[in-house]
Amino acid sequence: MKKLIKVAEYILFVMFFVLLFFEKQKLSILLTIPVLLFLYWYQKKAKIKNYPLFLFIISFLIRLVSILILKVEVADDFKTMLEASRSLLQLDVSFMNGFYFQTYPFQLGLVLYQALLLKIVNYTILLKIMNSIFTSLIVVIIYCISKKLVKEETARTVSFAYLFYLYPLYLNSVLTNQHIPALLTLIVVYLLITKEENWKNSILIAFLLALANFFRTESIIIILGIIVYTICYLKKDNYKNELMNLGILLLTYFALTTLTSQILLVSPLNKGVENKESLNKNVTLWKFYCGLNDEHNGIYNEEDVERYFSTNQEKELLKERIQLDYKKFPVLFLKKEVILWTQTNYDLRITNDWNTSKIYEWILNYNQGFLNLMMIVFVISLFPVKKKEEDSKIILIKILLALYYGIYLFIEISPRYAYNLHMLCFLLLGIGLERIICKCNQLYTKNNQKLVERNR
Repeated sequence: MKKLIKVAEYILFVMFFVLLFFEKQKLSILLTIPVLLFLYWYQKKAKIKNYPLFLFIISFLIRLVSILILKVEVADDFKTMLEASRSLLQLDVSFMNGFYFQTYPFQLGLVLYQALLLKIVNYTILLKIMNSIFTSLIVVIIYCISKKLVKEETARTVSFAYLFYLYPLYLNSVLTNQHIPALLTLIVVYLLITKEENWKNSILIAFLLALANFFRTESIIIILGIIVYTICYLKKDNYKNELMNLGILLLTYFALTTLTSQILLVSPLNKGVENKESLNKNVTLWKFYCGLNDEHNGIYNEEDVERYFSTNQEKELLKERIQLDYKKFPVLFLKKEVILWTQTNYDLRITNDWNTSKIYEWILNYNQGFLNLMMIVFVISLFPVKKKEEDSKIILIKILLALYYGIYLFIEISPRYAYNLHMLCFLLLGIGLERIICKCNQLYTKNNQKLVERNR
């Protein structure tokens, strides 16, 4: 198994290394290198005792300022869900008969959550403030996990660097359904790498993943990762206990998610709905049908929507796409992964009085440079350790990254989906950073020795 894991590590490294050649605006890295160097120097000099609290406060203040300054229009799916939340406040559930919720009933989690907050204070600013709290906690959890993998000062540098990644700041105002599941997922990763494996911990992890699934149906990827991770480290002396804990986790998770679906089915939300089984609708095939569209690079598009949802022959349409376009899939797969991991998208303005075109251009260049640099350091961290076994904590995160990479080869993508993926990248970023620092120190020492020898 150790040899198999090592081979898989090399394959994962190669898969991400290839993406570096297709990064946009490579020279924009020069904008961000000074920032990273300053952060590393500052973390070495600063003596902050309660760093997690300090990190949360700074993160929250920056996010609070961002939601006040950045003018981000709530649009597309998120506008539909916000309008549904406001309708729910008026006890109007007619939105359940609309195309969106008849097609994507699993989006009700965010609708219910937003309606609850708007019941308290009926202003969208509250939703953005709550997002800021969740994303500030994400920064703290990134630090806590990194601290288990690398040195304290490196973990501080990585977590503080995440503050300067602009995309999470932007998404605070978008009202996406990603923030809470992302936070819960990181907490699960933290529990998996720090807590003792027992049935209580398995139930807690299952509960957190079920809650995350209520907001965004992505927890199944983490479940698959836990299964693969458990299998990789099964031993003769622990396999019974490991399999029992895994079984408890799976049983609890699927019991909770099934119970949640059934409660929604019989809830007042479903009262008056024309299609009573809409909450059980499965759009899995749609994700594959859209994701395998070579013309649109696997991204959501209206052409596929009209064709797919106007017929009851979903399986036939998917088979037809595979049969006609399978030769294009290798290039399509590469394009999808490049878009997903190395690009982001924005739709924002500052104020009408500012020269927003130049500011907007600078923001995009800085963010792309930051993302390019992050991906380079991340790929360095992926290179397997020679002649010794990699820490199992690192292997868990690599398994999750590999699963996300593999699954998004086939299903619908969006640059926005990389928000969660980049958080996983940041968890390993400290490893690459320490390798770079170690190499620089070796070169510095070597050069000094040469100078000493010459002076003799």
